[in-house]
Amino acid sequence: KLDIIPERENFLLYDSMVAFHIQKGSTVPMDAHDFYFGLRQRFPERDGMYFLPDQVSVYDAKRLREDLNEQMSFFILDERSAIQWLQRELSVPQTYQDIQPKFLEELKQFKYEKMPELRDILDENFLQDEAGRWYVADVSKQSDLEKLRTKKLLKEFDEYRNGKARLKIFRTEAIRAGFKKCWSEKDYKTIVSIGERLPEKVLQEDASILMYYDNALTRMED
Repeated sequence: KLDIIPERENFLLYDSMVAFHIQKGSTVPMDAHDFYFGLRQRFPERDGMYFLPDQVSVYDAKRLREDLNEQMSFFILDERSAIQWLQRELSVPQTYQDIQPKFLEELKQFKYEKMPELRDILDENFLQDEAGRWYVADVSKQSDLEKLRTKKLLKEFDEYRNGKARLKIFRTEAIRAGFKKCWSEKDYKTIVSIGERLPEKVLQEDASILMYYDNALTRMED
């Protein structure tokens, strides 16, 4: 069976684009919504993955011969992986009652992760139809959802910024959103200050957070 390749999904493609610009010391030129919209406009999409035109014909040929491995293990470790899991799961609209048992079965969250409730994740990232079924928003609605969610994440980040103690339990997505905003404002000091209060495990294992932290350190030393 064919497996989903995470590196071809929109989340990791966006992370790669952000990393490219951060490593160059330049401003990230677009937000996630604009990047995802551009992906849909410019590249063929199959099973949630994006391909170059010559690659998609090869995938289509294989897809005719092989089924997609939809039983592939996908543990929910944090808020981001929860959203990714839901995006796959909600390719067919489902009610909260349908989703919750499967969500809890896959939930293996990090000890430090302040995971929002499932209903809150659905409210912030997906839409609900008149029958109470949750579904993935179309492009025209995703921008509004993203803006509201980012506003909440930055509010939470400000709480971390105003604190002094080491961060033991926190919303990782708020750290990522806050670091992105600080980078765009060249506020490297805040990135380093909060980075030093995070568990060492996070800096070692979260490539996005480590990227902002390391590059902010470099900018402060220049």
